[in-house]
Amino acid sequence: MRTDAGSSGLKVFAVPVVAVTAGLMTASCTDDQPVAKSTPPASSSSAAGPSMTFDEAYRRVPMNGTKDLRITWDLSGAPDTDEVLAARRSLAFMYWEGQATDWTPIIPVGRFVFTEGYYEKFLAPFANSSAVEDPLAGPIWVKFMGVEENGADQSTVTFCTDIGYWLRAKDNTQVRKNRANLESYVVKSVESGEGERRWRGDRWINNDGSRKAKYGARCTQWAQHKR
Repeated sequence: MRTDAGSSGLKVFAVPVVAVTAGLMTASCTDDQPVAKSTPPASSSSAAGPSMTFDEAYRRVPMNGTKDLRITWDLSGAPDTDEVLAARRSLAFMYWEGQATDWTPIIPVGRFVFTEGYYEKFLAPFANSSAVEDPLAGPIWVKFMGVEENGADQSTVTFCTDIGYWLRAKDNTQVRKNRANLESYVVKSVESGEGERRWRGDRWINNDGSRKAKYGARCTQWAQHKR
C-alpha cells in the first residue's frame, strides 16, 4: 500500500492497496503487483489529529468512492449487520487512502474504522505523510461473498473486488491482468471510548488464497466489468 514514507513535506510513493506490504497482509500478492517495504516516519498517537466521534468519522469515509475512485457495491445476499458494515467501511477506507496524495486528513479517521492495535501498527506511523506520489485511480466493483463467525465478537467478511481499472495514471488505458481480487476483513466488536461496543476492522487478508476454493471461480466470472 505504501513504500517509502517521510515526515511532513517529504515524498511518499503509494503502492497499490492490492499489493502486500510487509506485515500488513498474510496472503501473497498477485503476479503483477510489486511488493514494497515500508520505512515510516517516527510518529505517535498524538499525530492522529483533532478528536471526533465515531459517527463523525464514519460520515467521512466515502463509501461510494471519490472523483478518482468510484465504488460500486453488489450486496445481494449480504445480511444487514454491523459486522458487514464495518468490513465495508474498512474496504472503502483502504481504497480511499490508496487514491489520495495527502494522507493527513485520512489517517485520523482510521482510528475509528480499525481497532487500536491495527491503527497504531499500520496507520499512525503514516499520519504525517502529505506528499504521496503516484497514487492509484479508477473505478472498482465490490461484491459481497460471505461472512463467517469466528466467535462471539469476531467475524470474517469476504468480498470480490474487480480491480481491472484500479491503476496508476500512466496505465489508465490498460486493464489489469489479475482483476478478480478476493479480500477478507476480520472485524471485531471492541469497547469504544464512548462507552459502547463497536465493530471495527482488525485484519486485512488481501488476495485471500484460503477462500479461493470456495469463492474464486464465482469471483473471476463476476469481475468482468466495463468502465
